[in-house]
Amino acid sequence: MKILLFITGYRQLEEYGYFSTLLQRLQLNNICDIHIWCNNPNISPDIVTYFQKFNQQNKILTITTRNAGFRAGPVEAVSCGIEQGIFCGYDYVIHLHPDVFITDDKYLTEVLEKNKSNDTVFLITKSIPDDSEFFSFDFFIFKPALLKENIFKEELYSFTCWPEHYLHNMIKKYDIKWKYIKRYDNDDWSPRRIDDHLRLYHEHDLEKIKQLCETTS
Repeated sequence: MKILLFITGYRQLEEYGYFSTLLQRLQLNNICDIHIWCNNPNISPDIVTYFQKFNQQNKILTITTRNAGFRAGPVEAVSCGIEQGIFCGYDYVIHLHPDVFITDDKYLTEVLEKNKSNDTVFLITKSIPDDSEFFSFDFFIFKPALLKENIFKEELYSFTCWPEHYLHNMIKKYDIKWKYIKRYDNDDWSPRRIDDHLRLYHEHDLEKIKQLCETTS
């Protein structure tokens, strides 16, 4: 499998260092490429230092002035990736944010293997239990070869909902085949913790991530 981790962020710096530290303990590290997309042209040059900590041969850092704002910015990043052909040739693109740390990849790689030959385009997670239209945007997976058009482009600069609802709406509008991947047992991100299945840790307190890196090294 050819896999791209497409990591989209704005102001994160240290997160990339911890991300790469945890990733390098996993099998996924050996089979993925890295593309960091930062839509903050004023980001500290330190981002380059953190980017260099990734040990993949195929890795790219994009720093762009294109930023549609807090709600639309993450969607714009994925849309630009599609338009620019960044995802061509990959079996899977895993979109996530720099503060969504992969602590274990056993279940994740099982999911990828299980679905690689079917016609499911998006593998979706949920993190709000009482909202069926909330498709988590901090982590989702898609197969670019099966995505025949850019489903994010049409309403990119007019939508006013959250990215999670926009992802749901566009998948439904374009009748894209998707599958739900279990993440939290109760589908609830609160309180922040390593989730029960994918073992992702969406955490903003970097002291906790630092301790995780130290205690599991």
